[in-house]
Amino acid sequence: MDRRDFNRRLATLLGAGMLPTVNAHAAQVALPSMIDLIVPFAPGGGTDQLARALAQVVTPDFAGSNIVVENKPGANGAIAARFVSNQKADGGTVLLGSSSTQALGPLILKFEIDPIKDLTPVSLLAEIANVLVVPAESKIKTLADYIAYAKNHIVTFGSFGVGSSGHLYGLLFAATEKIQLTHVPYKGSSQAITDMLGGNVDSVFLTTSAVYGLAKAGKVRVLAVTGPHRTGLFPEVQTFKELGVRSLDFNGWFGLFAPKGTPPEIARSIADRTNSATKDKDFVQRMKSEGYDWVGGGPQVLDRELRSSIDIYKKILAKNPIKI
Repeated sequence: MDRRDFNRRLATLLGAGMLPTVNAHAAQVALPSMIDLIVPFAPGGGTDQLARALAQVVTPDFAGSNIVVENKPGANGAIAARFVSNQKADGGTVLLGSSSTQALGPLILKFEIDPIKDLTPVSLLAEIANVLVVPAESKIKTLADYIAYAKNHIVTFGSFGVGSSGHLYGLLFAATEKIQLTHVPYKGSSQAITDMLGGNVDSVFLTTSAVYGLAKAGKVRVLAVTGPHRTGLFPEVQTFKELGVRSLDFNGWFGLFAPKGTPPEIARSIADRTNSATKDKDFVQRMKSEGYDWVGGGPQVLDRELRSSIDIYKKILAKNPIKI
């Protein structure tokens, strides 16, 4: 059973009430009247859109608390993580982190914030794939074209930061196919896309949700998708694995983190209220249409996911070190 199937089955058990992961009184724990949901990237990108959609759908379950989304971009999540780690551990500040910002980035950039020691896992939200994209007018029509061109030319690709999932995928892709790729980091997906459409970079490695609108509008061309299976958002696009690049057969995730020292009952209460989103079929379907495989899960589930990702990335980086 792979991680994806495990998470889905676990979420099903949670929804059926078969696992006592949340205290019966968790939802009754008093939370601050204002809860800051910190997003580690600039407004307009996929993570920002996820945060705002989540805040909207779970607000009724946070009765008495107003959820405010606040963007703190920079250093692939380090700035946001540092900010959250310094806040009161009372449930008033929560970080929307990801496998990129909480597992990969710290390994590469040597963050002063330890994602395990300095933050408290609260709730696993969703898994998501990345895609390799070029402008619609590009002469590169397929992944094979991209590889062939990069064999004889230095090709640039943008991502949402040094140490991001897109950065890692680009590194693995270049190493596997023995091609020349130059990474160009940005503070968010929207900036990377803008620069690509402006002709400043040749391509981007970003999440499916970040490029879906432009792909639907015919402004960009999606060459391949990461992960073991095709994504529901781009069912017609083959995976890298299908196209012969097996090293990119894994995906990332999103989750909520609180400052270290946050009481277990507060973390469980936030997770319980947040996981109410899994019962909203319209929301789950909307997230699926935007590229998010909504899985849900409490503090222990997210903790296991975080530690598993760190182990996976350590092995990859040992063979393919990212130079800063």
